[in-house]
Amino acid sequence: MFVEKNGYVVSRHTKEVNGQLEMSLFVKTSEGTVQVLPDRQFTTFFSDAPAHVFPEHLSGVKVTEAGFRSFQDQPVRLIRSKSLTLHQQMVALAKKDGYQVYEEDIKAHNRYLMERNVRGSVRFIGIPDASGRCFSKAKVIPGTWQPDWVVWSLDIETSVTHNCLLSIGITARDQRIAFVVTDQMISAPHVRTYDNEKALLLDFIHYVRQHAPDIFIGWNLIGFDLNFIDKRCQALGIRPAFGVNGEKWRIHSSDNQGKYFAAIPGRVALDGITLLKVGGYHFESYSLNNVSKEILQDEKLLHGGDRWQEIERLHREDLLAFVDYNLQDCDLVLRIFDQLKLIELQQTRVDLTGIPLEQTGGSVAAFENLYLPRLHKAGWVAPAWREDVFVPSPGGFVMSSIPGLYKNVLVFDFKSLYPSIIRTFYIDPLARIIAGNMAPAVKQTSTDLVPGYLGASFYKKEAILPELVSELAQARERAKREGNTILSYAIKIIMNSFYGVLGSNVCRFYHAELASSITMRGHELLGRTQQWMEEKGAKVIYGDTDSLFITLNNDKEDPRLLGQQLCDDINGLLSEWCQDYAHIDSYLELEFERVYERFFMPTIRGQEEGSKKRYAGLTGGELVFKGLEAARTDWTKLAREFQKTLFEKIFNDENPITFIQETVARLRAGELDHLLVYSKQLSRPLASYTKNKPPHVRAAAIIDQRRVELGQPLEFDKGRKRVNYLYQVTGVVPYESEADLVNLDYEHYISKQIEPIADSILPFYKTNMESLLSKQISLL
Repeated sequence: MFVEKNGYVVSRHTKEVNGQLEMSLFVKTSEGTVQVLPDRQFTTFFSDAPAHVFPEHLSGVKVTEAGFRSFQDQPVRLIRSKSLTLHQQMVALAKKDGYQVYEEDIKAHNRYLMERNVRGSVRFIGIPDASGRCFSKAKVIPGTWQPDWVVWSLDIETSVTHNCLLSIGITARDQRIAFVVTDQMISAPHVRTYDNEKALLLDFIHYVRQHAPDIFIGWNLIGFDLNFIDKRCQALGIRPAFGVNGEKWRIHSSDNQGKYFAAIPGRVALDGITLLKVGGYHFESYSLNNVSKEILQDEKLLHGGDRWQEIERLHREDLLAFVDYNLQDCDLVLRIFDQLKLIELQQTRVDLTGIPLEQTGGSVAAFENLYLPRLHKAGWVAPAWREDVFVPSPGGFVMSSIPGLYKNVLVFDFKSLYPSIIRTFYIDPLARIIAGNMAPAVKQTSTDLVPGYLGASFYKKEAILPELVSELAQARERAKREGNTILSYAIKIIMNSFYGVLGSNVCRFYHAELASSITMRGHELLGRTQQWMEEKGAKVIYGDTDSLFITLNNDKEDPRLLGQQLCDDINGLLSEWCQDYAHIDSYLELEFERVYERFFMPTIRGQEEGSKKRYAGLTGGELVFKGLEAARTDWTKLAREFQKTLFEKIFNDENPITFIQETVARLRAGELDHLLVYSKQLSRPLASYTKNKPPHVRAAAIIDQRRVELGQPLEFDKGRKRVNYLYQVTGVVPYESEADLVNLDYEHYISKQIEPIADSILPFYKTNMESLLSKQISLL
């Protein structure tokens, strides 16, 4: 008997069972998470191979005339298989005879949902088994049901000395518990104790099954915590049955860059660091301690490079303090997720694009989920993967700046420039193909073509992507009006990703003509806008990608009124030009962003030419730094604080020379020692630095050598870890505690941290650091 339910797709999986494909959707419902087995269990791909290439009457394979065409404008056939093995065999048969295959890599579960326009929320009807937890022969359509997620923040503590698990901490809306390996007797309701790791892990697996979390969250959750648990399960012969119905999870790495993924039937693992980056958050350090201090004004109970020693001591001597430390980490992660609404952001991305809930990246997948159903509806299939030489498109427009100190610099930028170019100029994979397939005589007379770059043209009447961008842009405007900042930002992420996808050779739709027709059009538009502005009396001092910085020869009128009038004029000219150029409506919109009351554009260091992507400005009382030392984490706090104060004085018309001299004097007197630590992250394992060894690498090598001598595990053997170091008179040394702030090389910090910053501004005061330092020395 069929039963109908509403739910939300938590995870999706495809495997082969007894020679048959089994596609599973794990769907959270109001009664719990259930397994849904769709009624149409087969894999699909397309090929231009004739039907006779595939064995006739082969059981489990069906070849049909699909009515679709390839981008080579050739008819293709639809090949469906009842198992993954048959699917692979049919793909191999077509390729063996030199024919093309299309969309063969799309997983069955992803295609099933994509073709039905199912994103996250679903309605399904199926036949339940006796337990009511599995529904077979199900039909699935889009739904509107929204889940109330059960979220667990998970953190583990391990013994570095013995490479074993010490504890697993969990905090949630209704959970706060630590599972601890110990021989101590302890009576605390939030602590469960075990004699060994195996007993802990078995009970933890049972606890997960019993309390049924939907989402695990953490900090480097998959790459460290879940990966470590998985390895200990393997070592102890434990089946990691963390799935909803006791299925094994799969923790794996798909590349050599240390990126890990978790597939847990009916559950999802989301990493805080990754979601912060998806959400556009930037921090000097993404460590849990640093992010907690910045977001929550709270921090870990222990921190620092050697905290593992204190963790092991607490585990031996003060178990409750050890548990508090473990659970505090869980609490911090949970609070960060709640405050920044990171799960809401991820679910919104799923609702918009249909990417799997666990997929925190996935720009290409998001694009394909949105584009392919529209492409199929138009009667086409996606192009085959090619191994063409990758031709990168030109980057964004960046003009050389006119360096100087300015008053009243006006900044204009194009709203969503690249999506607007796609929408206005019909940039689209299918539109390019249709135009390219036209006969030359037809092309010359057609009024339905819009010129692109590198020889491309785009057919107005069958362009999918502009319509998609239009729908998203309208949805974003609605979200803004309704105050839905999460939805607005998620749409912005998606629209801005389209250019990157079309310009990336990891996307099947990549073609140099597509990305270049976006970026080179951007170059043209900024060049035209610059010309129009200068014709109206403005002086353009800098331009970058979608922005122009100008000054006006009018200091009597309100610059904001002048800026808005100029903006309106340019938008009018853009509309006129688009009609004249290709009879197209302009969706380009120049916005008047802000006025910098004071502005500084430096030269390239040691040259007279103006720099790019580097400036400082004062707007509405706020100091803004772009690309300068004050905004860079690889410079010391000394440099950053010095530059900030320096420009506060300059922009307030104070002479900075006394401040510079005082800073040098205080530095030499040892008053600024606490600001002299450098911090930089290793980009790869320490051992891979064989030829060029920059300062942070040398400092890391010293730390690891000390650990070898003490019989301790290496700290930097896997790379991707931040190194703190400083300069003593003997050279580079690691910074591990305040005890290292001795014998500091102050002259290094003057020449490498103070002097470059000061010399960028001192020519405006008819002097330089060499002159100031010589005067200072003569006074000693």
